[in-house]
Amino acid sequence: MIRVPKPRAALGIDVGLSGIRAAVLDDGGRLLGSARRPLQARLSAGRAEQDPSAWLAAVLDAGREAAQGHPVDAVAVCALGPAPLLVDASLDPLTPALLFSLDRRAEPEPLAVTHDHALPKLLWWRAHEPALWRRAAWGLDATGFLVARLTGVPVQDTITRVDWEHAREPVPLRLPEPAEPFAVAGGLLEEPARALGLRAGTPVAVGTYDTYADVLATGVRAPGDACVLLGSTLVVCSAVAEPVECHGLETSAYLGEGVLLGGWTASAGSSLEWFARELGAPGDVSSLEPGAGGLLALPYLAGERTPIWDPDARGVVVGLTLETRRDELYRALVDGIALSARDHLERLRTVGAAPDCWRARGGGVHDEAWLGATCDALGAPLDVVAHAGEAVGPAMLAHRATGTDVSLAVARHVVPDPERATRFDELYVSYRELYPATVSLVHRLGSRH
Repeated sequence: MIRVPKPRAALGIDVGLSGIRAAVLDDGGRLLGSARRPLQARLSAGRAEQDPSAWLAAVLDAGREAAQGHPVDAVAVCALGPAPLLVDASLDPLTPALLFSLDRRAEPEPLAVTHDHALPKLLWWRAHEPALWRRAAWGLDATGFLVARLTGVPVQDTITRVDWEHAREPVPLRLPEPAEPFAVAGGLLEEPARALGLRAGTPVAVGTYDTYADVLATGVRAPGDACVLLGSTLVVCSAVAEPVECHGLETSAYLGEGVLLGGWTASAGSSLEWFARELGAPGDVSSLEPGAGGLLALPYLAGERTPIWDPDARGVVVGLTLETRRDELYRALVDGIALSARDHLERLRTVGAAPDCWRARGGGVHDEAWLGATCDALGAPLDVVAHAGEAVGPAMLAHRATGTDVSLAVARHVVPDPERATRFDELYVSYRELYPATVSLVHRLGSRH
């Protein structure tokens, strides 16, 4: 009798700005189970924070639902960041997690780092919360905190560490020794194992930022590969062999060969969610032409990271008339996000890193208007990978941590519409002019709030 090897399965958990996603993926790339839980970020007056205890409760709840009935051999958590927090010797949180560039309370200019960097936030705590600072045993990021609570081992991966280090200012707090994202941090402790319905001792990977797990899931593994992620934020990146200077974009390590060149915005899907929440759900705008109603928008509703690096940027819409319809306004926001992707592409093009085809994933691929606009604005095909929008990236990382390399099939091939692509070519010229033309006014208005 021939014995067929039993498929291995891994649980991946993604902690994002608006919610938790959990997924169980087997070693053949099949999605066995999934679950979601919402999260709330506290956003007000330059503050942006989340409750780490709420993260943990939602991680355990969603993980248990996704894993129910499936034999899980490994676990990985990947989370948004940088999102630093302080914990005590028992790994209990002393502070909320401060959310990357969305949190503005610590001004980074004297250190010559961006608002994404963790160090200004640590220095702010030291200055403004001295009692909590004295109780702190560790500084952890979101992923490291959650892995620590699952395993009892404080961790920080090598990619996250870059956003905590500074050449001239040492980190004034104890940090874990940096470890590779694919390393095993430890085994599940009894209590979280029971909460997840898994075996105590199940290996848990060190993990990293959720963005890099999503990039892994697209299949970007080597120089020449490129992807676009349509999520709460927009990510546009291309793998290159060596670091290269490219105005407005960044290079970083990732979970493949070479380095990743590209960027990530402050908001994308979150801007569309804002529209639906405050102005009502739009109709199907995929039939509307780019620039419908003569509108053009800058989608900087939460400031902006790449490619303009302006935390004081704001959303701008030009072309409004008494005839403007709500769906046209929503279409302008969709087009603005797509034009932001185009802005990243044009910068990649200057260093020869523009691909002929993009891999795509994220919840936004299920929005036909957003997916189509992105494809048309980039002027190149998109290969949408299987299980887009599910937390399969962290599950793939968990598989790699225990010796199995899983890849996903392409579920859909999208090609640009020539006429709409030409229209985006025209809109892009005006898009690049709009920010310089309005930035002084936007900054002046914003300084009053």
